[in-house]
Formats: sequence, C-alpha cells, structure tokens
Amino acid sequence: HPATEALVATLAGTEHDTGLDILKLENIAAYFREVRKKYHAFEGQLKGYDSRILVAQVPGGMLTNLEGQLKQQNAADKLDQVLAE
Repeated sequence: HPATEALVATLAGTEHDTGLDILKLENIAAYFREVRKKYHAFEGQLKGYDSRILVAQVPGGMLTNLEGQLKQQNAADKLDQVLAE
C-alpha cells in the first residue's frame, strides 16, 4: 500500500485533496521513526516510506546519498537539521 504521505502530496490541490496537513503527518512519521529504532533488530530488508522526501522535496536517491555522506562524517544525527535547510 502507498504511504499516506505520498497520497496526501499527490492529491494536494486537486478535487480529491484530502485536507490533511503534510507537516502534521511528518510529525507523526518522525515519532514512529524513533519507535522503529527500538525494534531495529527485528526489521526486515524493506524499510518503509520516509516522508521527509516529500516535506524536504528531496528525491529518494538523493536522500540516501545524503544520509551516507553524513554517516561518513559521523554526523548522521544531523540529517533532520540538514533537511530543514
């Protein structure tokens, strides 16, 4: 199933606009990213959808590269700050 955030972004401004606030959905997604950290050992290969791609308007591949670069610089914890820029 597609992520809620993807559908909200796709339908925004159309006659089928959901009226949901993408920023509020991102806050919810951020909460669950933290919850997922607790259960990382049980997570499979498929990681799910990252709504920061929609909020930051960054292509998924670029986000993955950015995350890798931050890890190389021991700054992976700065990803949200970088995306806010």
